Amino acid sequence: MCRGRLLLLGSIIMDVIMAVPRLPERGGDVLASSAKFYPGGGFNVLVAARRMGMDAFYGGLIGDGPMGERIRENCQQEHISYLAKATACADNGFVMALVEPDGERTFVTHPGVESQLQPTHLAALALDDHDVVYISGYDLLYPVSGSTILQFLSMLSPEVRIVFDPGPLISDIPDQHMQAVTSRAWIVTANRREFRQWTSQATPENALNRVLDHMQPQSLAILRDGAEGAWLASTEQIYFAKSRKAQVVDTTGAGDTHTGVLIASLTNQEDPYQALWTANVAASLSVEKWGPATCPERQVVEAEIRRLRC
Repeated sequence: MCRGRLLLLGSIIMDVIMAVPRLPERGGDVLASSAKFYPGGGFNVLVAARRMGMDAFYGGLIGDGPMGERIRENCQQEHISYLAKATACADNGFVMALVEPDGERTFVTHPGVESQLQPTHLAALALDDHDVVYISGYDLLYPVSGSTILQFLSMLSPEVRIVFDPGPLISDIPDQHMQAVTSRAWIVTANRREFRQWTSQATPENALNRVLDHMQPQSLAILRDGAEGAWLASTEQIYFAKSRKAQVVDTTGAGDTHTGVLIASLTNQEDPYQALWTANVAASLSVEKWGPATCPERQVVEAEIRRLRC
């Protein structure tokens, strides 16, 4: 099984997901055909890694309001440990996600207690050299949590591996924060749009090489290209793995599924190309279900890979 544990150092928030026929015009309105509430943010990455056999735990904050209560319940259901006690008189933030008929989603995020991570909240963390720490760019944007995370990274053993997903607000992250995390990262993963914003490079190969220039040797850069597949680049070579064809219902959390499965597969000592293909298959299966944390269990992913090989 997987060596080490996956720690989410940052935030879990609630996703409020509504299926809409189209986005409303400015000042307009549309009727949603459905609305559901799920934990989101880094929770989806933890779920994906856990379902692939990796121990996962949350090092951030949980409030004592209705959002926080729902997050605690779902962490327990998914066997995800969390370290912090409930923060009194505060609640976790939420994301409004509008999902159109083709599965595309549009977000508005309101931070909560998870954005107020302090160094004292991380004092009890004891990491092993085999552990992996996942960091989202959302958390680097929060003045309090961002500085806490950067301080924590500076004190970590160099053997602890960092996975960094800058996310859709990549252009808003201060350059010094991007450089500090990227230079320390084992894996940087982002979609094509985010890489283009980051590097101003039009082709995946050029964008990946530009990011690798700022990373340590033996690091990996991943460019997720939606239904097309994904690219994996190291200092030695670049791989491309096509995606499995999917019947798309909802793309929410697909990138998180890809990242969590990739982490678990690599820590299970899979070949990087095989790990990338496994993550592609898992992400394609996840978009065929409604909701963010829809990564299949490991046996389902492995069965689909065997079927595709036949």
